[in-house]
Amino acid sequence: MKFFLSAILMWFLAGGYAVGQTPQNLTPSFEVIGTPRQLPLVNGLREVSGLAAASEYSVYAHNDEHGIVYEIDLKDGSVVTVFALGSPTVSADFEGIAVKDRRVYLASSNGLLYEAMLGEHRKRVRYNIFDTGVGAFCEVEGLTITPEDGAFLILCKSARLPELESRLVIFRWSVRDRIPVVKPWLSIPYGDFLSQQDARIFRPSALEWDDKRKALIVLSARSHKLVVVSQVGRLLYKMDLPRDLHAQPEGVLLTSKGDIIIADEGPGRRPGMLSVYKLRR
Repeated sequence: MKFFLSAILMWFLAGGYAVGQTPQNLTPSFEVIGTPRQLPLVNGLREVSGLAAASEYSVYAHNDEHGIVYEIDLKDGSVVTVFALGSPTVSADFEGIAVKDRRVYLASSNGLLYEAMLGEHRKRVRYNIFDTGVGAFCEVEGLTITPEDGAFLILCKSARLPELESRLVIFRWSVRDRIPVVKPWLSIPYGDFLSQQDARIFRPSALEWDDKRKALIVLSARSHKLVVVSQVGRLLYKMDLPRDLHAQPEGVLLTSKGDIIIADEGPGRRPGMLSVYKLRR
């Protein structure tokens, strides 16, 4: 028995994995396959920004100027329900959406979080505003929730502090505690998971939490890339998004069925678009 325990200890020290970490070859693979099924969006979503799950067959989406939330049918892109925050409708630079406990949350670029109950079709709902504190550190560009503890992960696009430049920076904020953040939850140099050339032009535009892999799905509209990164900065997957299919990728969602949905702003007068990709199972 002593020999057996010693052998296990030596295996950990000589290349095995530390307790609490997942060995690379046991991380579930992530691979987008085929071409997407595309759905044009209504005029109000020409500048679509964020995505959140509504049901197995629909998603919530919003544009980047007004607090109007649309539920979109994934069969044909039609509107199931639409409701607005406030009377008159609140305006802000909205950059992300999340849904938790029948409440919807919209994140603005300056780090404010707008909370409201999910509304009925063509109704207006009251809202609360919370200051997450992220706006002091960076311009916000994405929002998602970790199902385990219901915490919000808030993505940075442009750093306001020199020490956060050229890094993937994400803050964690709790709606239960409502305490402004004081430091990043994650801060990883782009160069840790991207080539030097890719790192120069990578600018995050959307964020999704992959609970199966305990990883982060990040879009970059500027460089037309989708990357999946572990919490220690290991690149799990990278995809170049076809420019003829993706005018300006601004939202991403991993569905319960294992599909990846990307939302693109419409160029010129063309409509916004949802692209539904399949993952290899």
